[in-house]
Order: sequence, then structure tokens, then C-alpha cells
Amino acid sequence: MYHGKNGQIKGLERASQDNLHIDNQKKVRTPRLDSFEMDDHYFLRISLPGVKKDNLEVYFGQEGYLEIKGKVVTIIPENFKKIISQEIYQGPFHRKIQLPNTVKKNDVNFSYENGILEIYISK
Repeated sequence: MYHGKNGQIKGLERASQDNLHIDNQKKVRTPRLDSFEMDDHYFLRISLPGVKKDNLEVYFGQEGYLEIKGKVVTIIPENFKKIISQEIYQGPFHRKIQLPNTVKKNDVNFSYENGILEIYISK
């Protein structure tokens, strides 16, 4: 990830075109991200299907990275005879997003509805 001369976000596109990316060594999902630069803020939209608000953390970490992490928990029926298929991801997820140094870390707004996290960060 790098920033252009104007401080715009570049390189947020995902290397993988899969529906989700899982680091096989850590078994951590990297959620999908849409990012937009507006006149006075950045708008980020992260897809987090199946994530409850209580299992979601959003914070500024080291070196100005915005970090989104948490856990997908699904309920497995009791007394099942055998698992025929289990394709829905469950487990941890983590996404680090590098933002320009000029963002106002104290002026961030969030909304989370229907598995979509929206983040508004003032420039």
C-alpha cells in the first residue's frame, strides 16, 4: 500500500479475487473492502456477514493503520448425526488499512447494519 503525492489512498484493492481470503497458516479471514475518497472524508465499507456487533473491534493501531477484527460465530445444531457440508466460515477475521497521515483520527463515524460496516473518516 502506498500514498500518492496528494495523500490519496492507493493499493486498497485486494490481491485475491476470491469471495474471501483465508491465511492458511493463521486461519484468519480477511474481509472484503470497498474504499472511496470524498471531498472531505474517506468512506470505507467492509463486508462482515454473520458478525455480531459484540464480536467486532475497530481501532487505530500502530503506524496509523485502521484495524478491523473480530470473530464469526455460527451455531451448530445439537444432536446432529453427521456434518454433510459446512461451508459457512466461522472463526477470526482481521483487516489492516493504511490511511494517509492527514486523517483526523478523532473524527470517525461508524454504522453497522445487515453485516455491512461503514466507516467515515475525516481528512
